[in-house]
Parts: sequence; structure tokens; C-alpha cells
Amino acid sequence: MRIVAQVNGAALLCMLCSCATILDQDAALATAPFYIENSGRIVIEAHVNDRGPFEFALDTAASISLIFDDLRHALELQPLEGGEVIIHGAVESGRFPLVTVARISIGAEVWSNVPIVVMPRETQTDSTIDGILGIDFLSRYAVGFSSQDGVVRLYAPDLLRHRSYRGWTAIPLSPQRIGTSNASLYFFDIEIRRRKIRSVFDLGAGLNVLNWHAARSVGMQPNSDRFTASDPVIGITGSAAKVSMLNVEEVTTGSVTWHNEKFLIGDLGIFALFEMSEGPAAIVGAGMFTRRDFIIDFVRNRLLINVAGAEAARVDIESH
Repeated sequence: MRIVAQVNGAALLCMLCSCATILDQDAALATAPFYIENSGRIVIEAHVNDRGPFEFALDTAASISLIFDDLRHALELQPLEGGEVIIHGAVESGRFPLVTVARISIGAEVWSNVPIVVMPRETQTDSTIDGILGIDFLSRYAVGFSSQDGVVRLYAPDLLRHRSYRGWTAIPLSPQRIGTSNASLYFFDIEIRRRKIRSVFDLGAGLNVLNWHAARSVGMQPNSDRFTASDPVIGITGSAAKVSMLNVEEVTTGSVTWHNEKFLIGDLGIFALFEMSEGPAAIVGAGMFTRRDFIIDFVRNRLLINVAGAEAARVDIESH
């Protein structure tokens, strides 16, 4: 009998996850409207030392949060004596000072006595944001993004204690500490042309990036006519890296499939920092996720993606 052929995707998902419960999205500790920057990053407003609002991009590949020096001057913050950290960008690294911020507030949520990095405005010439909220802030919460509601929600981590939720699929995230920081970066696997590629989950990158090992593993050679020209990637101290652009027809992550995703192709210095330069590797940016609702569950190392909405027809729902 072929009765199941008439079951729609959302219903089938519920059948496969019969123990799933309904996710309470109304229990947020704080809610902040967002906009998508031209670069593709997610930007929200926050108050700093009770002044503002100021605009901050969310970055899941930044171990420490930062502000730019024009905001430091406006807030009259003094650099910590002897307090400098090395910041690794996509192309190169640089040494930058630290300051202590008394409060960063998003709604009723307050982050107090925060050591953050100060970077020159010149490192973000194509952006008007005032700073970046990194893993040191984001991992305090389960972070929800709603493309339908146009808001970012901060949840208490315990809200997501159930194994599965009706209408949501989970992508495992693998945390890995980089350097001496206590913060972790998060990795997951994508598949292109049935080739598995280890990827960094990087909301601070507007576009996706493949290294040349990954491009060659899916059959793309440097002289391929499928590549198009792209502006170089500019590093945090002004250096530039040459890249090409490739349109990838299908990218699969777990049980979710994306179509016609753009990837930059280049061997950026950041791949070596992530210990990913010897094999196929990718950086997956915000642009691949902002057409869907998703929640980052840092405590349980997973990314929940809403597959019950308008994009559900493009989700391959399988039992793994």
C-alpha cells in the first residue's frame, strides 16, 4: 500500500519524532529586532554602559566580543594597562588592546564587567556596526533567530532540555577550543556532491568559503569556467587574499538541503589557525541560515532548524 505517499513533510517529521514536544518560543529572556547587513551578517542593537543603542553583529567564530575605537572614544573607556590580545582574522592576525565595559544590555539581560577587545574602525571600512558579540556572550544563552518575526531571542539554556521538538530538526555541533581561550568554536559537516566537508559555523561571515582542497574534492579545478571573479577578502590589518566565487547547486547538512549557495574559494589564513588547511574544509556563514528560523543550543552542542515553515518542501526528511 502507498498511503504514506500522501503524507506531507511536516506530518512525516512528526511521525519520525513521535516523542517530540512543542518548543516554547515565547519564553525568551530578551528579544531584539535584527537587520541583515550588506555583508550578510545578523545585526542587533545593544546598550553599552547605559548609552546607545549601538549596533552589534553576531559572530559564532569570535571567541571574544569587541567594539571599534570610535565607540571606545565616545564612551571614554581606557585601555587596560598591559592588556592586549591577538585577534585572528580570515587573512591575518593582529594585536589589539582590551577595555572593561561595565554593562552591555539587550532588553532586560545585562552582561556586567566585560573585558572586550578594541579594534580600529579601518578594519571594518564597509560596515557601520559598532561592535561584535562573540561566543563569550552568545554561549550564555540559547540563541534563537526568527526570519518570520524579524527578531533574535535569547533563551535560558535549560529551555531546550528536550531531545527533539515538533517541526524542528537538529544538526550536531562539535565544539573545539582554539588556542588558550576558554571559548570554543563549533564545527559541523556539510556535503557537496556526496563529499563530506568539515565546516566552521561562523555567523560572523556573511558568505561561505571553501578551501581549494574542498573545491578539488568536489571536482572543481582552478581553471574551471564555473568560477566567477570576486572582490578580494581584506584582512584585519589591511592585507588582501585573492578568492574566486562558485555557485553550489546543492548543500546538505544532516537532513536539511540548501540550494544555489554561493561560496568563495580560497586558502585563507584562518584555515591554518583552525587546523583545517591540510584537507577539505569550509566556513559556513550567516547567509546560509537566515532564510530559516534556527536556534543555537550551545549547552547541548546542536543547531535546531525549523523545517515546518515555508521552506519545508526543500527539506529531505529521513530517519538517521
